[in-house]
Amino acid sequence: MRGKSLPYVFLVPSVVVLGTMMGYPLVRMVLLAFQNMNNYRKFVNPSLVSYVGFDTFSSILQDPVFWQVIRRTLIWTALNVALSMVIAMAIAALLGRISSWARVVLITVLLFVWSMPTIVTGTVFRWLFDNAYGVIDYILYLCGGKGMLHHDWFADPTQGLYVVVTSVVVWGALPFLVLALHAGMTQVPSELKEAARVDGASPLQVYRNVTLPILRPLLLITTALSFIWDFQVFNQIWTMRNGAPEQGYWTIGVYLFEQAFDRNRYSDGAVISVAMIVVMMLVLVFYIRQMLRIGDQK
Repeated sequence: MRGKSLPYVFLVPSVVVLGTMMGYPLVRMVLLAFQNMNNYRKFVNPSLVSYVGFDTFSSILQDPVFWQVIRRTLIWTALNVALSMVIAMAIAALLGRISSWARVVLITVLLFVWSMPTIVTGTVFRWLFDNAYGVIDYILYLCGGKGMLHHDWFADPTQGLYVVVTSVVVWGALPFLVLALHAGMTQVPSELKEAARVDGASPLQVYRNVTLPILRPLLLITTALSFIWDFQVFNQIWTMRNGAPEQGYWTIGVYLFEQAFDRNRYSDGAVISVAMIVVMMLVLVFYIRQMLRIGDQK
């Protein structure tokens, strides 16, 4: 009995630290969501701060901008996750077919990309897509796009968010996804692939019927992680719009910052944070259910 309980004893310090570091701010945030806290009440007249029940929730949920932001964030996140996973799968498969020195070079490049802070990456891409001296416009012009010289990618938020910012997010997500998927592909037994080829399967059939089923748990993990990361993107959008993103660029993270700190509506920001946590919890529930199903099948 003593030996069985010993691992739980060693876990107690970690649980206490995590509970303190994560639990206390979370409780404070939930309490703030039920108050009417703003900049004036916080610093000028604290006596006006009071609990208002679900009034702040009702105000946020009846705001059409909130639902526009939620819809935009979900669509944009789904696009980013799909692009990231498809491109990462292609590059990971490519890594298994090139020579060792080329693989080392490509992995080194991926690690270099991974090491770059998101603010630096956002700044570099803002310069690349700049309408005055951006390289992208010039390359498109040389390739025959006569109207692309001095094209302003950020004038239309739909184009700026779904093309430019998506490029930055996918660019930053690829290193981890490629390396993880490549590591998973190297674990696929070569005997299974060879047996499928002997039975007359084409390379595409081998990939679909042998490689993908074995990679399914890893694909589930990387997809869930990608959704969580992309859903709460903030730095890239904030950097590319010089710290003042227009409303068409607002995703849930940017909208939260605008409400909580630009407009000093702290309780509104807390309500939006609660909404983000609820969405993340739904994703985690889906992820855990799928993992349990995979575990039951083994």
